[in-house]
Amino acid sequence: MAHDRNDSVLATYYIETEGDLRRVAEHMVELETTGAWQGAGEPSALFRECGGTVYEVNEVEPGKGTVSVLFPLVNMNLEEAAYPSLWLTMVGGGTHALTTYEKSRLLDFQVPEAALHHFPGPRFGIEGTREILGVKPGELIVGTIVKPTAGLTADEVADICYQAALGGVRFIKDDEKMLNVPYCPLGERVRKVSQALAKAKDQTGLEVLYAPHITTNPDRLKDNARIALENGANALMVNFFAAGFWSLEALARDPEFAVPIYAHCGGKEAFSRAPGQGVDANVVAKFVRLLGGDYFRISTVGGYMVGGTREELLSLKNVMVEPTPGIKDMVPAISGGLKPSNLPTNLDIFGMDVMVLAGTGITSHPWGIPAGTKAMQQAGEAFRAGVSLAEYARIHEELRAAL
Repeated sequence: MAHDRNDSVLATYYIETEGDLRRVAEHMVELETTGAWQGAGEPSALFRECGGTVYEVNEVEPGKGTVSVLFPLVNMNLEEAAYPSLWLTMVGGGTHALTTYEKSRLLDFQVPEAALHHFPGPRFGIEGTREILGVKPGELIVGTIVKPTAGLTADEVADICYQAALGGVRFIKDDEKMLNVPYCPLGERVRKVSQALAKAKDQTGLEVLYAPHITTNPDRLKDNARIALENGANALMVNFFAAGFWSLEALARDPEFAVPIYAHCGGKEAFSRAPGQGVDANVVAKFVRLLGGDYFRISTVGGYMVGGTREELLSLKNVMVEPTPGIKDMVPAISGGLKPSNLPTNLDIFGMDVMVLAGTGITSHPWGIPAGTKAMQQAGEAFRAGVSLAEYARIHEELRAAL
């Protein structure tokens, strides 16, 4: 049976093989859908309907190039297990283990528009986040990460958050290594941070989103989410590699947890960093967006984390924000070595519909955390005004001290 993009998921792979690229692709799609027919006589109509199809082959040099294949939706249980169906079809079988090729990398996938309703998507996106915070389009959303990453009591975390809020930060998240530990229990930490942020709001009038880290075992995830919200959290952070991709959908679909979700992607590079191998960052981001993550890290240009070329990072951003029927955008969080000195470069690349998320880029300011927040804001103001940082720093002392 001939399939098309309306009844199948289109998956695109990069493959390197010593064999014939098209034949290798045909072999892969057969193995990852039906396998070879074992019955007597001709294959049944159902068997033919379940078989995949090679959609396109783009060979850039002998044995190397991209192949796009169609995986029929008829094989998937999107109603009950949309994400597992896609993962097991495109990644979790033998696609990266076959001996017929030396390298394989899942580059992208497209779900038919008629099937997108099986995914929740983000609750908020950029517009919803701006509405919560009272931030107008074109205004910068400055966020920070609690630092140091561990070894802090709940009172110390609360003080760091209070100082950041006084400086005008609008989003705060725990570091991913800040777990529910005896010296800083989740409930106590969230309660004290929430009290500190309420105190800061009385002084500044500004709403701040706080996303505590709730990652845990599957049977405890929603318990941690309840503890966080009952103690005043207005956002949540979960690492979907540690808790499972399902954790995003479990939270996004449940009206009890109707707050923004910071989808922490620590571990992504283990899948995506090796050239020509694994699962591309764009694929990870697309899964996260479909499953309900509101915020997702995009690496800082000029930072300390590997991120890719300018073109690759823009492609990643596009996955987060490209118009998708029934699915809201996901906010790119520029993070990983962000500081006032490299902020204009990143805003020039990614635009203003982002969250700028700096940890030590704010907390290490020589005059303290409020000044660090102001320095970051001033760097954004300089960019919007088309003024160099050096010129803007002449009349903005916090920025001058940060450079």
